[in-house]
Amino acid sequence: MTQAFLEHRAKYRDITSQRYGVTTELYDEATRLLEPLATPFSMRKGEYLQRIGTPAQHVHWLHSGVARTGFITESGNEVTLHFLMDGEPAAAHDDLLRSRDDQPAVNFVVAETAIHGYRLDWSEMDALYSKHSSLRDYYLRAAERSILDQGRRMYLSASPAQGRLTAFRREYPGLEQRISQKVVASFLGITPQYMSQLLRHDASRQA
Repeated sequence: MTQAFLEHRAKYRDITSQRYGVTTELYDEATRLLEPLATPFSMRKGEYLQRIGTPAQHVHWLHSGVARTGFITESGNEVTLHFLMDGEPAAAHDDLLRSRDDQPAVNFVVAETAIHGYRLDWSEMDALYSKHSSLRDYYLRAAERSILDQGRRMYLSASPAQGRLTAFRREYPGLEQRISQKVVASFLGITPQYMSQLLRHDASRQA
């Protein structure tokens, strides 16, 4: 038994249950079923949890730290899609689905800070979903939440840069102090230079 995994998951029971819209009982049942697959892992800032070009193999549940997902455009620009933090699974869900057909990942997942948590094999998780209806229910609610979050971010991407910065701070409270300004700019879809202008504008308004 990976007792530490159970204890760490329990720490995030209330907030995750509320986020996914599931009961705490269903959360605990999912945790119990996933526990045998959990292997502790740690990574340093800049190490990749998932690389572009190879099939996705793992879901990483974060106990602490920040991970970032994104992709590379044809022109070679890096685009940040979203951030994963303490108590969240770090993975690109669409790449996990592609891996069922052995298709390569089109997104990367990288440690934006030092991270610690548990690694779970996706194929083993997928097999568990087919055996346990409670785990399928949990997965469905988590996937629904992911779709809603993605839709909201796409809508916000059409907002002016200042509005996107405000939305970023609302969605990821405290994250701005944990990651680089360059990465925030990548998420907002602006240059680091323009990001500096926004921050100076904010500072002048608050002065």
